[in-house]
Amino acid sequence: MENKEITPITDPKKIKHRFITCLQSSGRIGKSITMEGIMSWADFAGVEYAAVDCDAEHRTLSERFPDATFVDATRSNDEFLRLIKEMPNIPLTLADFPAQATGFLLDALESLSVLDVFEQRETRLTVLMFGSDDPTAMMSMAKTYLALGDRADYVLVKNPARFRSAKFDETAIAEMFRRKRVPILELPALTDTTMTEIEQASEQKQKYLSLAEAGKLKSLTDICRLEVQHFLNRVFTQCEDAARVLLPDSALIKNKVFRPGDKAARQTPKKFNPLDFIHE
Repeated sequence: MENKEITPITDPKKIKHRFITCLQSSGRIGKSITMEGIMSWADFAGVEYAAVDCDAEHRTLSERFPDATFVDATRSNDEFLRLIKEMPNIPLTLADFPAQATGFLLDALESLSVLDVFEQRETRLTVLMFGSDDPTAMMSMAKTYLALGDRADYVLVKNPARFRSAKFDETAIAEMFRRKRVPILELPALTDTTMTEIEQASEQKQKYLSLAEAGKLKSLTDICRLEVQHFLNRVFTQCEDAARVLLPDSALIKNKVFRPGDKAARQTPKKFNPLDFIHE
């Protein structure tokens, strides 16, 4: 039977749900911390979401966040179908897939007509694309875009602490992303000292401390706590800027990030210039 072509959802008013994930075959690029950053922003913004851990080997998401469910979605098409069938009827779902699964995931999306199902459910797929110079990461990114095209939205993630992007920035897909103004999420670096303090605090509390929790932890030294807060502020601001592809509707945001250009900031006194002449 010939597949009936369905026009992709492009009208924001027709998008009721977002499904955010990464399909790239490359590990150690920061997928888990990116997911955590988006989840922390959703918590802050007051947006309801569900997190699904699909990485059977590491289970990073479900081990760190008890509310995250586990589905071994890359074990078989049946398990992948289960993931799609059991998507909750809420604005936002995030799925963390294992590395080296691009081929299976793209095949499953096609053979199960998942994008057609998403269209019928008024659900839009958002794919996190990590702009790494690693050849495997770039190849799987290209395969992903060729398979999905305009039937998905994209967020370009850069993580200078984990990978370089100089070669990627010279590729045709990078130029296309710039032309289409694909949102960029650049993760600030966290020092090893701060990460060690968070790990030690987690061991003392016998639970994983998220960055959002660590940013409020008084047992962290002031400079480390402020570094975590800076990381979250940068990520939250960029997520809010990318809300058009991270949420079905930006109006869902209940709490917005304070920015220097806000009204309260505009009322601050004129900045002191130490080189001004004193007029007697």
